[in-house]
Amino acid sequence: MTSSSDHTQIQLSLGQGRIFVVDDEPMVTTSICTMLSLEADYDVEGFNSPLSALEAVKKGPAPDIVISDFLMPEMDGISFLQEVRKLCPQSTLILLTGYADKENAIQAINEVGIYRYIEKPWDNETLTLAIRNGIERTRLLVRLNEKISDLEKAQHDLREYSEHLEERVTEKTHDLMLALDKLRAVVENTGDAIVTLDCDGHIVGVNPTFARWTRRSPEFLETRSIAEYLTFQNGTTLAALIASGEQSQLFEGKLGTVSVEVNLSLLPGNEGVVLICRDMTKRKEAERLREDFVSTLTHDLRTPLLAAIQTIDFFLDGTLGDTSERQKDMLTMMKQNNQQMLELVNVLLEVYRYEARQQKLLMGEFSLNELIEGVVSELQPLALKKEQQLSFNPDWELPTVFGDKQAIRRVLVNLTANAINYTPAQGHIRIHTSQNEGRVVVSVEDNGRGIPPKDLAQLFERFAQGTSRHRTTGTGLGLYLSRQIMEAHGGRIWAQSDVGKGSIFSFELGKAAEAKPQPLVSE
Repeated sequence: MTSSSDHTQIQLSLGQGRIFVVDDEPMVTTSICTMLSLEADYDVEGFNSPLSALEAVKKGPAPDIVISDFLMPEMDGISFLQEVRKLCPQSTLILLTGYADKENAIQAINEVGIYRYIEKPWDNETLTLAIRNGIERTRLLVRLNEKISDLEKAQHDLREYSEHLEERVTEKTHDLMLALDKLRAVVENTGDAIVTLDCDGHIVGVNPTFARWTRRSPEFLETRSIAEYLTFQNGTTLAALIASGEQSQLFEGKLGTVSVEVNLSLLPGNEGVVLICRDMTKRKEAERLREDFVSTLTHDLRTPLLAAIQTIDFFLDGTLGDTSERQKDMLTMMKQNNQQMLELVNVLLEVYRYEARQQKLLMGEFSLNELIEGVVSELQPLALKKEQQLSFNPDWELPTVFGDKQAIRRVLVNLTANAINYTPAQGHIRIHTSQNEGRVVVSVEDNGRGIPPKDLAQLFERFAQGTSRHRTTGTGLGLYLSRQIMEAHGGRIWAQSDVGKGSIFSFELGKAAEAKPQPLVSE
């Protein structure tokens, strides 16, 4: 018999084994079944008829071990085990035999594939060891057959893959050739000059545009130094750009007589460099035209408008003589029209400065509470004229913020004036504040007509006027300028809206006590 420690080891290593014991003597089957049940957590069944045992084998699950007597009236043990072998090729078969049948048992081992025979009367320890080893053998056979099955499947898959490999290679090669042709067509027909260099700056290949701009053939250019044709702005060298290790870089230069913007990309593994040169001539011309336009606004429009407004003021205040009431009304209307024109010119100038990154921001700390209250007081008459409620009731102590006070005031005035304009009579406009990750958010909320979702994305673009349902007569630059101002402060501006319920326009600023955002251009 085995010890308790051996018993535990059997259970841990083998788990529950399924064992059939077949003998025409009930005392034998009962004795073996009882002994095995006490020995380990086996699933043991005893049969006194080999035919009954065969029926149980057919129903399954297959037993790990089948122990059979040699001599039985219905069927001898060897014939019975032969049938079991047909049904369960992986089961381990053990034959119980008397001393006189020893030679027949040895013959059965060779013919039937019996694992071993045990003579009666048996030794419990010998039988237990045989069963333990037999179960292990069965489990090994099961795992071996599983591996063989997996291997056969893998061989089948490999055979199928091999049979179609040539077809797949041909197909993939065709796809690659199509992709290569498309890429070649793009490279050869693009308006940008493209050149490939080695790490020493020698030309490996060029596209037709590069050859045309340098007035050299592709064959001539190969192995030549790029420094002969491309000059870098501010004295930068290709070696310095490569040494920086940045995967992609953008800079300006000159390719032949063409001013270009160059995108430099390092190839993987330090195998070379690709330069894409884009002609900046049209952009430079557009910048020159824009500067001419701004100059025209400043000198040819702004100055005469200021002069006209001043002259009208002279008429209105009596400096140039008495005027009738009707004349004053006409002069007042002329002054208002000129002031509106001057405001449009000023907005266009300001938009240009922000876009050209030339706007100077007077950054400093200021009270957000005072700023909002001042805007409310200034625009309250407009709201009262439409019988609207314009309110600001902070429910927390507003911090000091950092920015250009007048620029931020302009944003708030624009948002509040828009809310008054788009909210019907007796509506409500409310200014409120909150915090978002350490930044202060200012919101202007109204209960007006709302904005359709498709128009929200275009609100902060230049010349966007109202929505697809309602157009204004304004310039369409107010919200665009507000966005430019907030981006210059390192902040952002956005809108939320429900059609028929109203809109909320919000912008955020950094607190003065925290790290101050970097403006585009500061004094």
